[in-house]
Amino acid sequence: MLLFFAFGFNSIANAEENNELSSTQKEHMRQLGFSEQIIESMTLDEYSHYENSIPVEPFVQTETIYKITSDQDGEVKKVEQFNEVDGLQKMNLENYSFPAATAASCSGTICTETTSWMSMTTTATKLGNGRTMLHNNFTWLKNPNVTLTDMVGLTYNDSAVIEPSTIKFSYKWKDGVGDHSRSYKDMKKSPQGLAATFDIQGIGTNAGASNHHGYISVEVSKGNKNDVSANAFGHYTHTTFSFNITVTIKTGDIGLGATTAETKMTSTAIKFNF
Repeated sequence: MLLFFAFGFNSIANAEENNELSSTQKEHMRQLGFSEQIIESMTLDEYSHYENSIPVEPFVQTETIYKITSDQDGEVKKVEQFNEVDGLQKMNLENYSFPAATAASCSGTICTETTSWMSMTTTATKLGNGRTMLHNNFTWLKNPNVTLTDMVGLTYNDSAVIEPSTIKFSYKWKDGVGDHSRSYKDMKKSPQGLAATFDIQGIGTNAGASNHHGYISVEVSKGNKNDVSANAFGHYTHTTFSFNITVTIKTGDIGLGATTAETKMTSTAIKFNF
């Protein structure tokens, strides 16, 4: 027991020196349903927001992989969705077929279409404080063709009531000098959900910007004592042109306005019990 305690203490101490999570803290975040990529880049300051979030039941989760096909001007022509296994297989096959570019249609060195890939994972975790944590994770598995302002959000039905002080957002990327993060441009809230808009980094230092990933999370409680369950939906919108973003939120849908060229990933959906 003393050896285990000493090992655990040293592990935590070494992690704190590097601003990295210890193995115990990483396991805690896994039990809350966060993705490995989110966990590996999480700082101790971020973790402090979740250290008292104790799961009391296994989380409910759904993951979707998206293939986004764009033309040479960056206009999105098609979005296809896959489950996790099929999506990763198709993306890896595409990498093998076109190792030099994210190309869907190439003849020699000329490509008329390019493809991007991203994943979205929506999770509900019942906590010991009587609330449920909802979070929507996103990862661009292949960089988007156009990097402007995107949106990540969550919506839910009237059975769920948010705790505003628990709203958290993260967006990170990497380049040739290391890892970077940026806060949201705007956070919109309504009784039906919340949405964060943020600028995707388009240019990196010493290397291109890549590994774009992040999340939005919030804790919810039941709307009234007779509520037994609720539905939650994960949302992500990629923009290729934006004049004036006007966010509208309703259960199952988030829009960014008529003056924005937006591509909505098909929303994920989960049902959870209080």
